[in-house]
Amino acid sequence: MEVTPQLLVRHIVDLYKELPKNKRLLIAVGGPPGSGKSTLAYPLTDALNALILHHPPPNPSHLEEPASNLLAESSDQHGQGDEVAIAVGLDGWHHTRAELDAFPDPVEAHWRRGAAFTFNRASYQAFLSQLRVPLTPEPPAAIPFPTFDHALKDPAISPQPILPRHRIIVIEGLYTMLDEPGWRECADMMDVRIWVDVEEDVARKRLVDRNLAAGIVDTREKCEARVDASDMKNGEHVRSRLVQPSYTFASIEGQLFTSETFRLTA
Repeated sequence: MEVTPQLLVRHIVDLYKELPKNKRLLIAVGGPPGSGKSTLAYPLTDALNALILHHPPPNPSHLEEPASNLLAESSDQHGQGDEVAIAVGLDGWHHTRAELDAFPDPVEAHWRRGAAFTFNRASYQAFLSQLRVPLTPEPPAAIPFPTFDHALKDPAISPQPILPRHRIIVIEGLYTMLDEPGWRECADMMDVRIWVDVEEDVARKRLVDRNLAAGIVDTREKCEARVDASDMKNGEHVRSRLVQPSYTFASIEGQLFTSETFRLTA
């Protein structure tokens, strides 16, 4: 079902208000590569915090203006105020390069990095299971989670874990709604599933521009070959095996999601 950003925020806040005090609300934001799912997830998280707490978040969940490459990054300070909602990226569960070296075909594993089989799905599922454990009167231990360190090109533990006050967890990533064994069980743990759709030619251009800017390969032709062999293939894979989303957004070229996108008006 398509929905406006404002109605989505209102619906999530209503669910939060009805939530038992010992439970968390899990929200999946998925979409093909280049759709802008991260640029929806992080402003959505900020908007939820602002509406619930009645003030803008002191440490917004994203620092960089995503601009043309449609990348949003979690701030090291994100979650260190009084936030109720926190955003988590599935990219933190990439297998490390050392782990990929141990795959039966390490060359293919490195080339296809980003495909579902190059993620540590079991670790991700264990993380979700921890989030589903009811909160008790005695504050439970913090729940650590990994983020993807682009400088290291590998996952690293986030400086900000999930704390008892984090009752809304927004998880964005390509495979958050994948209908395959193991991944389906992860998708079923979500209370709300949001799919960010995009036209394939728009996504392809964004991805090629992103890879060029990141210096992953040195020519546009190589970028296009890599995107077609990996990112576009991964997007087709998810589209054909998609758990039914609760809501769908259309990603439009030149139109970015920001905290203002989700602001409620009287």
